[in-house]
Amino acid sequence: MKKVMTLTTTVVAAAALAGTAYASGKVVVVGARAAANVAPWRGASGNAMRFQCLWFQRDINYAGYVNAVEFEKSNSASGRFLGVLVLLCHTKKVALEATFNNNYTGYTPVEVLHMRSFGLNGTGWYDLRINPDTFKYNNSDNLLMEIRWSGDEGHDVPCWRSSQPYSRCYAYDYNASQGTVYNNGQRVRLTIGTMAGLEPTSLGRVRALFR
Repeated sequence: MKKVMTLTTTVVAAAALAGTAYASGKVVVVGARAAANVAPWRGASGNAMRFQCLWFQRDINYAGYVNAVEFEKSNSASGRFLGVLVLLCHTKKVALEATFNNNYTGYTPVEVLHMRSFGLNGTGWYDLRINPDTFKYNNSDNLLMEIRWSGDEGHDVPCWRSSQPYSRCYAYDYNASQGTVYNNGQRVRLTIGTMAGLEPTSLGRVRALFR
């Protein structure tokens, strides 16, 4: 009886942990700090944005659902942006080009967030709060993120970019077909895992917590 209670306690503890953490996976920071930049949250310069950024497979090197995407703010500026759409997509590109749709390289982008109003405040890393278990990264291709918004409070929210070459493209237009490619990247923290919560019928998923 004592052994059964011990196993039950372990499973319950694992289940509780799974509710607040990813059952198995990896947290990876891509890009070292190079300079602060206000794209994609450039509300003082425009009232809309279409923004793409590229991250290389070699810097991620883990397959699974992209369950969190965080940018790192460079100061405490705050702002609110309207009609925010976030897409993730595999890509064969090693350098972005000015035509946004060409950067998909034939893949279909997956919507991972669509919010009427999105607020950014505080300092340090901020979570874009994408929908978990929605986009599964294959760890073979590079990874493309696209952010669009239309409407804001007129505030810039700066975040850290990296020195990765030709890895950002943006225009001040939600529906722009072309933008300007910049010779820098976007610093990001990704959480990649097999699931965002506990599947109640899978003891194997519980065991995965202790790998």
